[in-house]
Amino acid sequence: MFSLYYDYPVNGDVLFLVNEPSLYPDRSETKGDVTICYQGDKIVGINIFKIGETVKLKTNGLIVTPDDKLVDVINAVLAKNGVDIKLDYYRSSGYQVGKIVSLEEHPLDAKANIVHLDFGDGKEVETFSRYPNLEVGKLVVCVRDGAMKFDGTKFKAEIIRNIHHDVELCSGKELRVNDDLSSAFIPEGYAAGDDFFLPSK
Repeated sequence: MFSLYYDYPVNGDVLFLVNEPSLYPDRSETKGDVTICYQGDKIVGINIFKIGETVKLKTNGLIVTPDDKLVDVINAVLAKNGVDIKLDYYRSSGYQVGKIVSLEEHPLDAKANIVHLDFGDGKEVETFSRYPNLEVGKLVVCVRDGAMKFDGTKFKAEIIRNIHHDVELCSGKELRVNDDLSSAFIPEGYAAGDDFFLPSK
C-alpha cells in the first residue's frame, strides 16, 4: 500500500506515492506527468506532477487516510498517463487504539516499561516505552507494523534487546494533534481496537 505525501510549499505541486521510504531509487521511468522510481525491479515510489490541476489538496505532509474520491482521482491520473497501477481504497490508517493490560519494569532500562496491550481481539501485544503517564487500563494510540509515520519512515516490528517492539506508542505531537512530545497521547471516546484516524462507520 502506497503512502501519500503532498507539501506544496516545500515540493511544489507534486503528489508523492511512497512505497519503500528506506530505499533509494537507482532508475526512473516518466510517462507524461507521472514518474515511477525503482530500485532494481522494485517500485520505490511514484511522483505525480501538476496534481493540483486535477484535485485541490490542502494537506502539508502525510495524507494518513486518503478518502475514496482522492483514490479515484489518483487512479484516473495514473491510467491517463499510461501507468498500469491501481491503488486500493484505504481502510486502515495503521494507527490503532490499544488498552494497556500490564506494565513491568524494563530489565535493561530503568526509565522504561515493558507494555502489554490489547487491541480488542484478546491477543496481547508487547512493546516498551519511556512515557511517564502509562497506567494499566488506559488507552493509548499505537502505530502498527508496516504503517508510515509522519516523519516519513515506516514502522517495522522488531526485537530490541530481547524485548518485542511490536508497536510504537505515540505522543500527541507525533500524531499531529498537539505539541506534547513528552507523554503518550490518551484518546477520548475510543475503544480498544479502533482505528484512530478512521472512525467506525
